[in-house]
Amino acid sequence: MSLSRPATTDGLEKAPALSSQAKQTVQSLEAYRKSDDLTLIDGKTFLSTNPAGDITPPGAPDVGFFYRDTRFLSHLELHVNARHAIVLSSSTEKTFVSQIELTAARATLRESFDLPENTIHIRRLQLLGSEIFFDRFTFLNFNRTEVKLSVELWFDADFADVFEVRGIGRKKHGQLYRPLLRDHSIIFCYRGLDNLLRQTVIEMSPAPTHLDEKNGRWELVLPPSKDAQIEIAVHPVVGEPESSERPVPQFSHCLSERRRRYEEWRSNVSYFDASHGAFDEVLNTAVSDFHALRITEDKQGVLAAGVPWFATLFGRDSLIGAYQALILDPRLAMDTLRVLARRQGTEYNDWRDEEPGKILHEFRQGEMTLAGEVPFGPYYGSADATPLFLILLSETYNWTADGGLVEELLPAAHRALDWIDRYGDLDHDGLVEYSRRSPKGLVNQSWKDSWDANMRPDGTLPPPPIAPIEVQGYVYDAKYRMSLLLRAFGDTRRADQLKREAAAMAKRIEAYWMADAEFYAIALDAAKKPVGIVSSNPGHLLFSRAVPKQRARAIVKRLMHEDMFTGWGWRTLSDAEPTFNPLSYHRGSVWPHDNSLIAHGMILNGFRSPALEIMTSLFEASLNFRNYRLPELFCGVRRGDEDEPVQYPVSCSPQAWASGSWFLLLSSILGIRPSAPRKVLNVIEPQLPPWLDHLRIRQLRIGNSRVDLDFTRRGERTFCNVEKIDGDKLLVNVAFKN
Repeated sequence: MSLSRPATTDGLEKAPALSSQAKQTVQSLEAYRKSDDLTLIDGKTFLSTNPAGDITPPGAPDVGFFYRDTRFLSHLELHVNARHAIVLSSSTEKTFVSQIELTAARATLRESFDLPENTIHIRRLQLLGSEIFFDRFTFLNFNRTEVKLSVELWFDADFADVFEVRGIGRKKHGQLYRPLLRDHSIIFCYRGLDNLLRQTVIEMSPAPTHLDEKNGRWELVLPPSKDAQIEIAVHPVVGEPESSERPVPQFSHCLSERRRRYEEWRSNVSYFDASHGAFDEVLNTAVSDFHALRITEDKQGVLAAGVPWFATLFGRDSLIGAYQALILDPRLAMDTLRVLARRQGTEYNDWRDEEPGKILHEFRQGEMTLAGEVPFGPYYGSADATPLFLILLSETYNWTADGGLVEELLPAAHRALDWIDRYGDLDHDGLVEYSRRSPKGLVNQSWKDSWDANMRPDGTLPPPPIAPIEVQGYVYDAKYRMSLLLRAFGDTRRADQLKREAAAMAKRIEAYWMADAEFYAIALDAAKKPVGIVSSNPGHLLFSRAVPKQRARAIVKRLMHEDMFTGWGWRTLSDAEPTFNPLSYHRGSVWPHDNSLIAHGMILNGFRSPALEIMTSLFEASLNFRNYRLPELFCGVRRGDEDEPVQYPVSCSPQAWASGSWFLLLSSILGIRPSAPRKVLNVIEPQLPPWLDHLRIRQLRIGNSRVDLDFTRRGERTFCNVEKIDGDKLLVNVAFKN
């Protein structure tokens, strides 16, 4: 089979500027709620379907075939004898193949033969290869007589930008052309306002009996116990078409290649083996997610944030995901740092909220970005990505002892430090604030970046600039860590200065303390008045170790109250707050990554019991999601005796930092704290949860060493045994809990 492409758009008949499905995108966003979708991913390319493998309703958000921030297929629907097939089961292999078992619905055929249900088996295999999507159908007849089936596939491509799919309206669109039909293919074409030609090429084998602009139909004759196969290949094309046709990759070849790529990557990262079968599946899913979400930027692998909304490079998400996954593969952190350093801000640009030294927030390549409708190519509206960059650099050195990496990135680190003081501190009071300059940028530029995340108790919004509590903790940690790192590399003058600045920041954080609530405020407003709500944000001060022990104890105590702890995890906002809404994005929902950072901080401050409790709660929550995969967030509804966690309707899944939560929780409860420059691995008071008796880690990278560790729980105590060390000599110090 050859891949068909039009040589030019000359002569193609123009279609209406926007298809009916695309016009309904915003309305669909209000009406559509996904339940148990199937998702296949290969970096920035992903497919999201319903459990039957269909992309329906046409033009609905959360479903479609996406490539480079554009939806190349907005409708794909199977009909057998003019009816939907019935789903028997559906599952995925890693994140690259879905296997969907279907049966034809009961029908009366033209020959008056009554076709019973469950007599035609349909196996649907969907495979996401490298920039290509295969959909293969095998029909098998279990009737004792010959059966004639009418099989239809419905197609459409709206070429909607991901921002449009998310609900951002557009006043103008590019030119959509009427589909180009050939014997065995249909080609949808669209030229955007960025003047780029985008095409969806759908190849069909065998050629359909009938083909029109939206529909291909096959008339199949199936003898008893015989099968027939239909296969389509969907290929997205960006840019002008090539002058000649080229072969379409074969399904089997693409499947073998995806499996080979996964196994090659899997053999070079840490391996986990748990005594609890379900927890094993949790970890396997998280490992698979990290492979699937890796995108290549300048020949380096970096995490995309999540599917469907954030399948691209994000500063904050990629940095936190890499930090979480140091136990899995510290090379991911090294690549992330290099990629972000190359895209570090260089100028003062209002449209992009950019300043020199600032680490980007988000990088997009879709039509709306390239046409200048949104400022995301790249966009820098993030107050926390820059200090997080410095934190990750320091911690990566602890894991890798790669002095060459540090020397390479020190200029970027100095620029990041300068950004904190010169541009991050808007009013020169020593705190880091944000205030949007871009008319199309983000109003809130901390991790809770929805417009209503920082509401006061009376429901009003605090005036900017806003100084978030957790960002001050990140800045403290960044400066303290960089003082140690620069001292190790000979810059004692700057090291001493940064140590003093970190100490000063720790004192400034006290301005957030709310004596009546015995807790920290989420932020300070433009007048430096506390935004007096109880939220999860102060928990990040434990991660950054920015507060004294008595304040850390107060944070832990407050987070364990019922108004914050749901039984499934910590809420983002107390249910005692007037603005609390457990079904909202940031005002009462549960975010696994937020929980993992807080639990990590609790253990760093010596509070192990609540961290183990939250790990257990998240594990029990994960058992209620497909493939035991924690989503980006779920609703903060209090857990009951027979309850399941309430799904947030448009949560990303997989999401890098949600999947990465398990790696950070593991390294935390096991007390794994490397000091690779000294060729030392400290294992401090490891403690497995009560439901986990044994955990093995293999090929753990510490500097140039690979170490195998076995953790075994006996009663209240957990023991660590060093099984093997390869590579450089490594001293492993194990401190057991008294």
